Amino acid sequence: MMPNQRPNSSAPSTTATTHKEETENQQHTNGTKQQQPPPTKTANYYYLTPHAATEIHNFKYSGADLSLLYKYILSPLAQFLVDYATPITVAPNTITLFGFGWMMVSYCIIWYYCPNLNEALEGGSGAVPGWIFLFNCIAMLVYQTLDNMDGKQARRTGSSSPLGLLFDHGCDAANSIIGSANWIAAWGYTPSTDFLQCWVMIFFPMGIFYISTWEEFFTGSLILPIVNGPSEGLLFGASLSLITFLVGVEIWHGTELYDAFVAPYVNNDDGFTLPEEIVERIPSNGIRNNDLMLIGGVIFTSIALTALIIKVARQYGAQTLRHMIPYFVFAICTYVPFALDTTIIERNARTYLHLSSVLFVEMVTQLMLDHVTEEKYNPYRIALVPLVLFTFLIVGREVMGVDMMNDRVVDDYLLSYTVGVTVYLLCKIRILIHELCAELNIWCFDIVTPRNATTTPEKKVN
Repeated sequence: MMPNQRPNSSAPSTTATTHKEETENQQHTNGTKQQQPPPTKTANYYYLTPHAATEIHNFKYSGADLSLLYKYILSPLAQFLVDYATPITVAPNTITLFGFGWMMVSYCIIWYYCPNLNEALEGGSGAVPGWIFLFNCIAMLVYQTLDNMDGKQARRTGSSSPLGLLFDHGCDAANSIIGSANWIAAWGYTPSTDFLQCWVMIFFPMGIFYISTWEEFFTGSLILPIVNGPSEGLLFGASLSLITFLVGVEIWHGTELYDAFVAPYVNNDDGFTLPEEIVERIPSNGIRNNDLMLIGGVIFTSIALTALIIKVARQYGAQTLRHMIPYFVFAICTYVPFALDTTIIERNARTYLHLSSVLFVEMVTQLMLDHVTEEKYNPYRIALVPLVLFTFLIVGREVMGVDMMNDRVVDDYLLSYTVGVTVYLLCKIRILIHELCAELNIWCFDIVTPRNATTTPEKKVN
């Protein structure tokens, strides 16, 4: 469970200043230096401030992927496909969008057959065709390969730009919850009875993604560890779908892993035994395979994320934690009301996923935009206000007995909120792409036609 971000390398400064203060003295690049045109005359942009419009021309990307899988297999494969199978006229953003399209198609197929996510298990054998999980496996591998190709195509064509980084980052953010939703279906979790597991599968990957972006905001670099999401994580997710296709979803609800690796150490009088506090929490029939794998992933990633947060906070000051506020508010408010009344998630499983996705994409892409434009990030996201209000209303109903929302009103509220914030996000993305293209003097999906070239053919003079 790691973020789907592909970076390069650089080491942050060891001083206590933030990346925003040391930008003039510390600039890094990951390959061919992109020659950007000088800043244009001041324009009346809606999202880009005059300062942002100037600073975006000075942005240089920095990062590294330490994964051995990426270094020796994934990167060479992507480079080969770029060199020998990709026309030089194809824009890197087109490759990014094409890869994301595979995941969207897979999501829609699984949505059709598993609208409530749990049909693969609850419907019995044959209720859901197994090929949908095979397709999801293929889609994830295609997405991973194309995600590695877009940056190489950008360096090959000399078309690297902050817009490309933001576009790739936004697609990765949206794919975070798409991949999680498909994994939930492949594991056969039921949102109403397995809500905690579903919440963990959704919000841990998004949390890792947000924290990685938060780290890059202050350090100026994104260093992925030797085991990370874009490489091993996506391959692991594809393997889960492949196993479900080959064996069936029932395999995840057995206890084979528990029986082999945990049960021997429960009340073991001959050697090492698990602490009594842990043994008391283990169900009498053991731990399911999917639950045990999820617990292992949570422990591993929690240790890594805690160390990362402490490192950044110590190096750049405790004020950096202020930028974590929107994600923690987001995570808490998407857990508490639905845990108090699990019938809400039972009726609105897909609405819950879509709402979570658009809220996450909005906050994390704004954080990245402020990073590339050297702007201050506002952690108080107005898009979260209706979610906070919804949480208070449900807590009031379930805990204090103040019933201000019946089930119909709850369902309408969530649907209206989801539609509204989705329209807002799509409009914001459209305007931002337009403003970035205008300021950088480029097109989003065309690297052949000059931005300032006339599109009207000249009249032929006889």
